[in-house]
Amino acid sequence: MNSQEQIHLIQEIKRKFEQSDPLAEPVKHTNGDKAASVLVPLTFHNRELVVLYTHRSNNISRHRGQVSFPGGMEELGDITYLDTALRETAEEIGVPPQQVEVFGKLQPMDSPSGYLIHPYVGFIMELNDLHKNSAEVEKIFCIPLKWLLKRGNLRQEDYRSPLGEIHKVWVFKEFDGERVWGITAEITRRLLEKIK
Repeated sequence: MNSQEQIHLIQEIKRKFEQSDPLAEPVKHTNGDKAASVLVPLTFHNRELVVLYTHRSNNISRHRGQVSFPGGMEELGDITYLDTALRETAEEIGVPPQQVEVFGKLQPMDSPSGYLIHPYVGFIMELNDLHKNSAEVEKIFCIPLKWLLKRGNLRQEDYRSPLGEIHKVWVFKEFDGERVWGITAEITRRLLEKIK
């Protein structure tokens, strides 16, 4: 894909978000509310449009060893949920906010762990300064958008929670040793529905 084709593709995706919810939704900071934000990063790698994921460290307390998007819980200095997503992205993978062009927002969703997650979709312009925070991230990896869209790579499976409850979760086929499932797969699925 040449640079003109890349620009055209990104503009097409950006247009899909023109009617999305306002980006500057203020953080509520209410005791008892559990809110988090993630960035769903698109970028080009080897001239191919990809979605960027992290494999979380085994040394953290929540969701250890799972595949996720850069993100985390709101903090007192965050004014909007977008601020949370961009701050966490800078902390986890070293991409500063000025390197992210935010396209829009997907619908907030409840996670099984009790968080209301605010997903923002953005384009990372430059990967040269990418570096992981080893305390939180074991690995940064990309999956081509074309592969994610391929029929048969996404399905639903039964999942048994630690409390013994069984519910359906979305699961992608394994890609290069990584398995995207659960809330991360659900966010990815909603992204694909929005842009295809």
